[in-house]
Amino acid sequence: MEEQIEPWELGSGTWLRDRVSEEWRLVATRAGAVVDPSVPAQDVARLIEARRDPTSGEWFPPDFKYSLHTGAPLRPMIPTLESSWVPPFGESALFGAERLARGLKRTPVSLTLARAHERSASGQPDRTLPPLPRGQYRFVVDRFDVACATLIAVEPEQGKLLVLLPESKQWMPLECTAGTSWEQRLRNPRGWRMELVHAHDHATAYCPSATGLAAITPSVFGLRYAVEYAGEGPALGGPVAWGREIWMPMLGKGDMVQLVGKAHRAAGHMHIVLPTQAPVPLHGFEAPVFNDLHVTWPCEQGQMVLRLDADGETQADWIAWPEQVKPVFAIGCPYMQHDGTFWQLCRRNDDGRFDYVQMARASPEAAPLDALRVSTGRVCYRGTSRIDDGPWRGAQAGDDASAEIVVPLLESAHDGAVVGLRMDAPHGVFALLQSGNVPGRAILQVEVPGRPAVSFGAIAVKRPWFALLFVHDGHLWVHHPDLPQALGWKLGL
Repeated sequence: MEEQIEPWELGSGTWLRDRVSEEWRLVATRAGAVVDPSVPAQDVARLIEARRDPTSGEWFPPDFKYSLHTGAPLRPMIPTLESSWVPPFGESALFGAERLARGLKRTPVSLTLARAHERSASGQPDRTLPPLPRGQYRFVVDRFDVACATLIAVEPEQGKLLVLLPESKQWMPLECTAGTSWEQRLRNPRGWRMELVHAHDHATAYCPSATGLAAITPSVFGLRYAVEYAGEGPALGGPVAWGREIWMPMLGKGDMVQLVGKAHRAAGHMHIVLPTQAPVPLHGFEAPVFNDLHVTWPCEQGQMVLRLDADGETQADWIAWPEQVKPVFAIGCPYMQHDGTFWQLCRRNDDGRFDYVQMARASPEAAPLDALRVSTGRVCYRGTSRIDDGPWRGAQAGDDASAEIVVPLLESAHDGAVVGLRMDAPHGVFALLQSGNVPGRAILQVEVPGRPAVSFGAIAVKRPWFALLFVHDGHLWVHHPDLPQALGWKLGL
């Protein structure tokens, strides 16, 4: 007598076929990922990009092009062209740690909205995501061990990962099956970031943790992840893929900073430790900025700079800020000139005026400002006027100095679109961004070079500039800890 369930070994993995119901169920992928039985069948089909019989609606493994019952051509899953999204600002995953992200509020993804002429400040989002448990989330999009781009919510303070199943639209937690918890509340949450590296047919996410540099390998199919660590102390800032290693500042001996570097192809716990003479910053490091010459982790006392010396050896330098200024981190991010030089907004100790000061230089130049501007790293706003030039450029006719301001959240390096928040600021941008507990209404807008800004919605929350943006499934999503769920607007021309 034949068994009701028969196994099939196919190119896509191991499948079980029910002879009675004619249903197929993926058990394990060819790469070895074991499918958790609690993942609904329709989600497994979507994640493996199974093929569907247009007549019966039945799913078949992607290896088949024709129905085993009728011989009719099977309808393939529409492939997604979506690239990965790595927090905080949407850099792409690395297929080798040589390609550089630059740490600014810029993404290679287009941010132009579909049906822009129909949008308004009172408009509703096109979609929403299911609510998440309370937390401070970041979002990463990648294929991981599945066939389609998948969204994972990352809660670093609790050490939690939750995946959004694409068909059932539910968040499912991933269980840690190897390694200890990676949770950590950084001294400076603004300094948190992730690197995502593809190697050996899987994706590894590098994050700061209380135990060192955490290397997390998730399995969406298995609803689990493994984690291992480089270093033996708490992280002080976010990791950076630079050269052939992932580097991160962490607490070293004698309350000094040490840099830990892990080659992304190195096995197990192998890593490099680079001692420094930098004192541990009281409030941790800010988000790093970097180019092919150096990496800079700034903090209130100075800058931790990683670079190559004349012999091509990695060296770490501690550079204090000039005595006459103090850095201001709450207003935008550093500005980057076309030559790759970074400039940090600072405030003079004597008269309270603002300067931009060159970073990663022992004797930096300073550029005074005639008015405060908020930057994505390349584009600046004065009031509600967009300035595609250096923030120290003098005010021009047409620059808006009204009581309204735009706080830019993210710029597209692809189409130049800038998504930002338009808010009332009767006492100026500095006073607004130093305020906190009173809920305020902020209008969401996107501005493409050469076109008027388009308002497309609004949020009313405390500190609306804490909103996080990410792109997934052809939509721009806006998440804020005080919103019940993420709001999404369709992207396109």
